[in-house]
Amino acid sequence: MKTYNYIFGIMAILLMATACGKDDEPSINPPVYSLQKSDAVVAVDLGLSVLWSNCNMGATSPHDYGGYFAWAEPTGALWSAEGINYDGNAYSWNTSNYGGNTPSGSYAGGSLDIATVNWGSGWHVPTYYEFAELIEKCEWELVQQGSSVWVRVTGPNGNSIDMPLAGMYGDDEDNDKIRFLHGPLQTNTSGWYWTSSACWKQVGPSRGYSVKPGVETAWALIFSFDKSNAKVYNAFLDHLRAFHLSIRPVKDK
Repeated sequence: MKTYNYIFGIMAILLMATACGKDDEPSINPPVYSLQKSDAVVAVDLGLSVLWSNCNMGATSPHDYGGYFAWAEPTGALWSAEGINYDGNAYSWNTSNYGGNTPSGSYAGGSLDIATVNWGSGWHVPTYYEFAELIEKCEWELVQQGSSVWVRVTGPNGNSIDMPLAGMYGDDEDNDKIRFLHGPLQTNTSGWYWTSSACWKQVGPSRGYSVKPGVETAWALIFSFDKSNAKVYNAFLDHLRAFHLSIRPVKDK
C-alpha cells in the first residue's frame, strides 16, 4: 500500500528553466506526435477500478516516452501562450484554450479528452481519483536498465505496467515565441502525468511558480526517485494547464 509523498520543495527545482543547459534549448517548431493507438497498446487489468494502458499516449512501446500534451486539449497540437502572461511574479490567464478558466470536476470521457477522442469510447485520461488508486493500491519500484530508468507499478493482482520518466515541457519566460516549448526537461529523472481533474484547491508556490487569483489549475501526478535507495516518491501538484506533460490513458472495465 502506498501513501502520498508530498515533495513540493523538489518540484520547485524541477520547474525552473534555469536548471537546464544549452542542450535543452527547444526548436521553434512544435513537436508533432501520433495520436493513433499503437498496435503495442494493451489494456492491463491491475485489479483496480479501470484498466491501464501499458503505453503512454503517442508511444509505440511501454518504455517509449510518447508525446507531451496540454490539459484538456484533444488535438495534441496546441502550444499557444496567447492570453497567458507572466509578469515576473505570477501567471495571469485570459484564454479559452486548455479548458478555459472555469473548469470543474473532470473532463474524462468528454469532447476535451484526448484519449477518448483519438483512442475511442471507453478510453480516457485518468482522473485524480484513478491515479490516487494507482498510488494507494499498487507497489511502485524503480527499474534501471543501462542508461534507462522507469517505474514499474504492480497491482494487487500481480499484473504490472511500466511508466517512463519522460519529464515535461515547461515555460521559457524570456521568449514569448516558444513559451511552452522549453524542454523536454528532467527526462529520465522524473515523470509528469496529467490527470483529467481540475483543481479544487491551490497547493501554493511550492509548485515552482505563482498564479494570479482566479487562475484555474489542474492536478498532475509527479513521481521521482531517490538514487541512494531507489525509492519512488509520488506527489499530486496543482499545475498550470498550458504546460505539456505525459498522458497514460485508462479504459473502462
